[in-house]
Amino acid sequence: MNKERLLAAVHGPRDFPPKIDNLVAFGGRSNVGKSSLLNSLLKLPVARISKTPGRTRAIYLFDSRAGWIAADLPGFGFAAGSRDDRASWKELVASLFEGKRPLLTIQLIDPRIPTSDFDLDFRDYLRDLALRSACIATKADRLNQSERSQAKARLEKEFGDVLFVSSRTGEGIEALRKRIQKELPNGETPKKRN
Repeated sequence: MNKERLLAAVHGPRDFPPKIDNLVAFGGRSNVGKSSLLNSLLKLPVARISKTPGRTRAIYLFDSRAGWIAADLPGFGFAAGSRDDRASWKELVASLFEGKRPLLTIQLIDPRIPTSDFDLDFRDYLRDLALRSACIATKADRLNQSERSQAKARLEKEFGDVLFVSSRTGEGIEALRKRIQKELPNGETPKKRN
C-alpha cells in the first residue's frame, strides 16, 4: 500500500478526517477487482490486492492527486469473517454514505457471474439515498464478444448504463477518469499538488 497517497484507514466513524472534499466511493462484492481498478485509475499501486475474499476490512481513503479522494470500501457478499465483523463493516460503510455523502459511487460488478442479491441491494441502497452512482463491469478482458454482449444486456437491464473496464489492458480506465472528473464542482481539473 502506498502510504504517501493514503489519507486514512477508517475502522470506525471517528476515524474519518474532519473534512473530506470530493469523495468518490468504490464498492462491490469481495474479489470483484476493486483494488486492481483503483491501482490502475490512480496510476500507482495504492491498494493491496489479494485473492482472499474479505481482506479489505476498513475504508481506505486515497488522494487521487486529481482533485478527488478515493474511498476503497470493504467487499461484501461472501467475505470471510464473523457475523459481528460483517455487521461492523456494514455500519462503517453506512457511516460513509449517510454521513459523508460521496460525489459519486462506483459500483463494481463482475460480468462473468450472475448478479447477486448483494449487488442489487447495494444498487437499491444508493438509489434510496439518492446518491449518484455508476456501474462498472470489471475484468472485461476475460470475456469473449458473445459473453460481453450477453453481460451488457443483462447489466443494462439491472443497472442502466454500464462501462466495461480492464485493469490488465487499460480498457475503459480513461473513460472512468473522465466520468469522475465530470462530478467535480464545475467539472474542472484542479491544479496538481506536489
